[in-house]
Amino acid sequence: MQFYKRTIRNAALASLGVLAACDRSDVPTAPAPVFNKAGELAVEVSSLSATFGQRVAVAIANVSASPIGGVQGKLRFNPSQMAYRGQVRDGSSNAMMIVNADDAASGTLTVAILDPANLKHSDELVFDVLGQGYASSISFVPQEVATNGSPIRLIKADVASALIVNHTLEASADAKRMSIADWSEALDALQPAREPGMIVNGLKFGDTNGNGTITLSDALYVVNVSVGANELIIGTDGTGITGVVDGVVAGNVIPANIDGTPSDLGEAADPTPPGLEADGRRLLSLADALAIVNESVGSLQPVVGEIIPGRPTTPVSGRTVVSANITTNTTWAASTIYELSGRITVTNGATLTIQAGTRVEGQRGVVGGAGGYLAIARDGKIDAQGTPLQPIIFTCTLNAGETARAKGCWGGISVLGNAHLNETGTLTSPIIAGRAATGGCREGAAEGSAGLYGGCNDDDNSGIMRYIRVEYAGFRFNAENELNGLALYGVGRGTAIDHVQIHGGLDDALEMFGGTVNMKYIYATATSDDGFDYTFGWDGKAQYVLVQFDALDSDNCFENDNATTNFDALPRATPTVYNVSCIGMRNNRVGVTESQNRGLLIRRGTRPHYFNFHVEGLTQAINVRDASTCVNFGTATGFELKNSTFTLNQNDGEATAPPAACGASATAIIDAAGSGNTRLAASPLLSPLSLLVPDFRPSSTAAVTGATPPNDGFFDIAATYVGAVAPSTATKNNAPWYSGWTRGWQNATTP
Repeated sequence: MQFYKRTIRNAALASLGVLAACDRSDVPTAPAPVFNKAGELAVEVSSLSATFGQRVAVAIANVSASPIGGVQGKLRFNPSQMAYRGQVRDGSSNAMMIVNADDAASGTLTVAILDPANLKHSDELVFDVLGQGYASSISFVPQEVATNGSPIRLIKADVASALIVNHTLEASADAKRMSIADWSEALDALQPAREPGMIVNGLKFGDTNGNGTITLSDALYVVNVSVGANELIIGTDGTGITGVVDGVVAGNVIPANIDGTPSDLGEAADPTPPGLEADGRRLLSLADALAIVNESVGSLQPVVGEIIPGRPTTPVSGRTVVSANITTNTTWAASTIYELSGRITVTNGATLTIQAGTRVEGQRGVVGGAGGYLAIARDGKIDAQGTPLQPIIFTCTLNAGETARAKGCWGGISVLGNAHLNETGTLTSPIIAGRAATGGCREGAAEGSAGLYGGCNDDDNSGIMRYIRVEYAGFRFNAENELNGLALYGVGRGTAIDHVQIHGGLDDALEMFGGTVNMKYIYATATSDDGFDYTFGWDGKAQYVLVQFDALDSDNCFENDNATTNFDALPRATPTVYNVSCIGMRNNRVGVTESQNRGLLIRRGTRPHYFNFHVEGLTQAINVRDASTCVNFGTATGFELKNSTFTLNQNDGEATAPPAACGASATAIIDAAGSGNTRLAASPLLSPLSLLVPDFRPSSTAAVTGATPPNDGFFDIAATYVGAVAPSTATKNNAPWYSGWTRGWQNATTP
């Protein structure tokens, strides 16, 4: 049996010259060892002739000369002949053997072995013998084999076809199934979890529990994840011991991706940060754990032990109050907190550049007064490019004596572009040099006196927003006029928006007023109104939209209109959206007037094309209104809702005055012939109701196949699953796209 894994990227770069260029002071300068022979493994067994009622011990042995430090794989046996009892730990060593026995009844154990002193043989795995012939069923299938040293190498390994009899193996009756709590006690205790999403000053790669040191416990967190014994996102195995803030970031160190450039740790200029696999995924695996455990015993590794970018050893204390509009090109640096006093508008052809890791705070306001908020005018641009390690955070200030922020404590962000509208305002848009070559198209006035927007340029570019968090926005000017977390007014498709979390907003998280802007990776949490809202003819594209409701007052996951009065106004809102998850709290708020707790509200003549949606836990799954909405329903020229799943909703909802082509009810719309929609009896998601550490991945066994997105240069055509997040691997060790840079929340009133 043979197994091969790729050599870790850039392993050959561990020379003195490369290390000096990268300023890796804690990495040894000696060349890494080169092995002429691949590691060879064997399965040891204490006896081949034990009888019913006796016990046998099984171990994985390294029978080669290679310094193997880690092995992960599956031990298979016949469950009718052997019953797994537990393991016998060698307490004299720093080795760990993590066993996932979830499939023991089916004859499979998933194991991961870490040994910084080089593996000879693993802990004994003890079985009760149930029948003769048991030995012929024992086999081991390796998934990863890695060497100690610097750098860590994943190598080819052979497994001997014959079992080795080793009578020294101990088939002890005291064998036990070791939990993460047992391992924590045996090594050194895991520290209590911090709030997910916190930026821990001075946090290092490899310090998964955030206690300031890198020890075996940090590797323990990772290796438990790698075999599926401890969920990556939830971080608990039922013992009450939880994973920590930034566990995904801190533990994801392989591939090291050291390429000799000045930025090798995931700074803004680094195209290949640590932990990023060649296929774009992030996986916590045995190799990550082995790198951490080697660092913990003094075999220093690239990346491990380095300060994670955006987490300085001392907090940022500099503060600049911004009280004037930005009329020339301006850069805000991560070394300073920027405090917005009133409305700050970027205008006069200026570009506001915000460095990765920067914090921007809007001053609090009172109803009828002016709180701080940011507006990008039709002749301005924003360049806000955070990273997965250094998101840009927009929030509100804490005044003297305050300890917590609240929804609507500042205004948020309004971007005003030059793209089309279909109903509001008048045909008076101006020519703007470099942005709008023609004028005379519709324009309107943005909420909160943010300025005028709209025009004739659907390709308009208002800038870039990437890896940003907008928290507690939606300041209310009066009962009918309040800002959103991120409001996009007539924004064109030349604008780049992706990886944006809008959290704890008083009004909508994200709203488009006309325009053609496209977006990906949008995460809306705990908003008081709608998660994803559009009107006035928005005709863009979106993929990977995730909305998690507030249990008290969230309204609609999607609220979608073509126009306010003339439902057939042109250009019509016909956006195309793939891969959405709408997650309600399953609390069925019947009779609430303002907060209707709906999944999809589709009305006023919009005809969207929706595919691969997952709608779960809401009072109403969908609400479809107005005859204009359902013209050509189910076709490429009409409203489409296809290849989507619905589960645990109190009811399907309602359909008000739809024509026969749309169906007489919400039930008929969901179940329309050819729609490919599916009703599920249970949630396919791992932990969608958790607030601090939600896990929106579908289980690998419950994931539903959806439609293939169009290959048009925007959509990710590999997302052929239903929902906003890719399914988990079998061991749940793949990090979803929102991990590491987004934040959790406490409860509906304490965001």
